[in-house]
Amino acid sequence: MTSIQAYEYTIEPSFYIHVKNESLLYCLVFKSGTTTWFYNINRWAGVSDETILDDKTDNFNIARQKYPWEIPRVLLNSMKNTFSFIVVRDPFQRLISAYEERLLGQLHPYFKNLSHQIYRRYHNDGNEYGIPSFQDFARFVVDQSQNNKPSDLHWRTVNDLCTPCLARYDSIIKMETFKQDLEYLKNRTHLHDKIKSVQMNHSRRDPLDRLIEKYFSQLTKQQFDDLYNIYRIDFEMFQYSPEKYLRYVQQA
Repeated sequence: MTSIQAYEYTIEPSFYIHVKNESLLYCLVFKSGTTTWFYNINRWAGVSDETILDDKTDNFNIARQKYPWEIPRVLLNSMKNTFSFIVVRDPFQRLISAYEERLLGQLHPYFKNLSHQIYRRYHNDGNEYGIPSFQDFARFVVDQSQNNKPSDLHWRTVNDLCTPCLARYDSIIKMETFKQDLEYLKNRTHLHDKIKSVQMNHSRRDPLDRLIEKYFSQLTKQQFDDLYNIYRIDFEMFQYSPEKYLRYVQQA
């Protein structure tokens, strides 16, 4: 079996968007700068700003219609002739963002329903519409993983979404250094006048440091270890540290 044949059975093509006119290949990681890239990619395809920036718009679905997915063999070949990149983020910051926006924000009926389902799963108090704690959410993520059930895209690991060990990326952009990394991409692709940075995320309830303490202090050491084990490859591959979270975990 050739190397490309081997890849064909392992690389996941669903989240790659090939913008042929701009020679860009983007593997999207939800909760990691997707607002900026959906804005640019869909705008290049002729979608209006008003539509793209509407909270009700499913930008991933629009992008998928405008840029049809490619089978693994074609995708891997495309990587040879395009500028390919992903945007990554501290795994647990991504998890906090997903919890706050999707489960607490409840802007989408699916996540509103999921939020109540998670609450009922870990609380037998007869409350049909309870809001899950971060500990409930962490337990849910771990239970889904341990039972081999698919994880929601908003907190699925980068390793599962974009298979970085199997794909060739010209650039790995980090949210923590987004501005500098984006300039590098613009220089490499000569798209200075075409790429615009936008932010549409809802404001946090508290500063990040406070959220880390607030949420991770809810976890036992075992719960933290189980959660970290799911994201361990992402932490190590992109050189993030779990220490700032571990300090707040219940050690007893």
